[in-house]
Amino acid sequence: MLSRLLQLIFVISLWPTATMAMPELCLQSPKRTTACPNLLYKKSKQAIPTLGVQANDIVCLCLTDIKPLLQTTPSALEKIDQQVAWVTLTEQYQLTKEQILALIRD
Repeated sequence: MLSRLLQLIFVISLWPTATMAMPELCLQSPKRTTACPNLLYKKSKQAIPTLGVQANDIVCLCLTDIKPLLQTTPSALEKIDQQVAWVTLTEQYQLTKEQILALIRD
């Protein structure tokens, strides 16, 4: 019982450190000002220098920001908005569209 309690205290003591580091490791829209409601944590096969992520590190992806980029758009205006969002995301993280798609798939 005492060892279980000590384990719990140890985990709780590490929790603030781990949660504070996560937002800077998230690939999300540069326009995002609030916490992402739908995060996916994945092992990245590629380095993402702008996030300080090395190959095989864990990175989080804000699916709320990425999902709209993957949908087919019914109107020409929405297609332009989608293309602008892709350009913004790829420039922000210095990745290609294909690299971002690989992060999601793999």
